[in-house]
Amino acid sequence: MLIPYTAPAAPCRTETDIQKSTFIADLAPAATMDEAAAFWDARRKEFRDAAHHCFACRIGTAQVLEKSSDDGEPQGTAGHPMLHVLQMRQLTNTVLVVTRYFGGIKLGAGGLTRAYSGAAASACREASLTAYVPHLRIALVLPYDMVGLFEKYAGDTALRVADRAFTDQVTAVLLVPPADWDRRLRELTNLTAGRARAETLGEEYVPLAAERK
Repeated sequence: MLIPYTAPAAPCRTETDIQKSTFIADLAPAATMDEAAAFWDARRKEFRDAAHHCFACRIGTAQVLEKSSDDGEPQGTAGHPMLHVLQMRQLTNTVLVVTRYFGGIKLGAGGLTRAYSGAAASACREASLTAYVPHLRIALVLPYDMVGLFEKYAGDTALRVADRAFTDQVTAVLLVPPADWDRRLRELTNLTAGRARAETLGEEYVPLAAERK
């Protein structure tokens, strides 16, 4: 059974200056720990002259794996605060790297924690987020004389029709949230006087724009 989750739709970068230090936050989708590690390594190569490249990621849905690194900053002042921002935003399959160019002024433990968590929060605010919502994939077989009624119903109720195949009958492939399927099936059965046949093909994610938290 698929579990819904939210992740960045694409990489996002923000930049913040605090007490002459520059904090560059890079937020991106990542499906595996290896992808997250590769993203971290790419930021270290891109900003090879920076003082620190702090890291946090959350990977998975049913079981979420988490990892963070202070990358040389005092323990607990960077990686964990960044990870906490991802947790509070309920993001997973997500990687975050905050690169710091040191400006010569020490911020202290509290200042560093605020700086790294603030940089992380800024990237999360600016990023386009996608909610991956589980849907049932349904094959609905209809006789041709029911197609007009079905198409009107689909248009009026915003039913997702992923595909249509025309042979001796019409097969419409539907994507329906699991909680809605019983109601949809009753409505389609009534609409077609019981002449439609439905088969569940499996479950898949449908990407939707996420609400801002």
